Amino acid sequence: MTPADRQSLVISLLALGVAVTCAGGTVGPAASEPPSPAPTLGSSEPPRATAEVPEAAAPSSAPPDAASAPAAGLALPKLRAALAALTAHERTTPVRVVWLGDSHTAADFWPHALRRPLQERFGNGGPGFVQLGVEPYRHALLKVGREGTWRREPASPAGSMKQLDGVFGLSGLRAVPESADARASVELTGKASEGTTRWSLWYRAKPADRVRLAIRGSAQAESATAKSGKALGSLRVHTIESASPATLDVGVSGGAPELFGVIVESAKPGVVVDTLGINGARAATPLAWNPVEWTAALSAREPSLVVIAYGTNEAASTLAASRYDKTLDELVARVRGAAPDADCLLVGPPDMVSGDGKSAPRVVEFDQVAERTAARLGCGYFSAWSAMGGDGSMARWMKEKPPLAAPDGIHLAPGGYERLGKALAERVLGAVSPVK
Repeated sequence: MTPADRQSLVISLLALGVAVTCAGGTVGPAASEPPSPAPTLGSSEPPRATAEVPEAAAPSSAPPDAASAPAAGLALPKLRAALAALTAHERTTPVRVVWLGDSHTAADFWPHALRRPLQERFGNGGPGFVQLGVEPYRHALLKVGREGTWRREPASPAGSMKQLDGVFGLSGLRAVPESADARASVELTGKASEGTTRWSLWYRAKPADRVRLAIRGSAQAESATAKSGKALGSLRVHTIESASPATLDVGVSGGAPELFGVIVESAKPGVVVDTLGINGARAATPLAWNPVEWTAALSAREPSLVVIAYGTNEAASTLAASRYDKTLDELVARVRGAAPDADCLLVGPPDMVSGDGKSAPRVVEFDQVAERTAARLGCGYFSAWSAMGGDGSMARWMKEKPPLAAPDGIHLAPGGYERLGKALAERVLGAVSPVK
């Protein structure tokens, strides 16, 4: 395991509410200043001296008495119309939600707390996007495995400067096999997908590259090559179908193709939520990807809602709030260019504890900046800070029995993400009512 993988593993475990000691150090949500000094994970910028979260969060003129309850009313007309068409059996394709975010998103606890009630009410469209060949990785609806040696590209995916050729598919990551025995698998659990399941592998291949897709326990197997499947920018998409439940095995039978993930959906229309989180990411991270290729990738998903959930790593840095405002402007514009038929929903950062147990002032400041930006751009807004209970809520959640927040004072425990997700789901479901 590389040092970068060790850091990512610790971050994911912190998101699970587990205290870990590792040779690589205990870190928070990457670009934030963690409990133990560490370089910014995933950044293309040179390491800089870091401080405890309370010190990093100190510079701020944000008022400490912001509202402690979520604002009422959320307008999501495009999502509402798509769900109405789905309910009336006038739609034959899934209603998709694409969720972009940082480590709060990456472990899939928070997005799944929205996915579950939407699928229960409007139908199960399947797990959606699944990363391949990258560890650590978690998806609530399936088990992902890998064997052999893989290389993650870029090595530091949370950076805000262009890396390599900037082509990283939908999620900002690609995996390249480095050994002949490199294998990846996706096992559907429970009712992750119902009826016929469609597996769509996103990859890039040279003429000598071969990717083998097989449904475990059956004779079904196909090869994906540089000329098979459909073109998606410089990528290819090769789709196979199987009954559910099933396990997809992906192996390399020639060369070193680049894998950008697999889309797993039910043939029967329903709701799909794509979780696209990167530990340490900021809103500037997606803007560093090749804009033409990423626009093509997002456009291919045809989402009805795009959730943009950043702010924690920005608040824990020295970034000026005015720059965050401009970054969100640019990201929303890029999303709208790729998905003009989608609503946008900005999500503010969850609370982060300060030295006196209150909210880190810059979290409140960045929450307010994002809310004003959402109103100006015509996006919906959800204040995670307010939904948690406002000032000092992280410290209170840390003291709950069992704790709702992780010991780092930055991440939440699974139960905390579930509670936050429930609050968001109530807002979203309220916005799409009276769709039944």
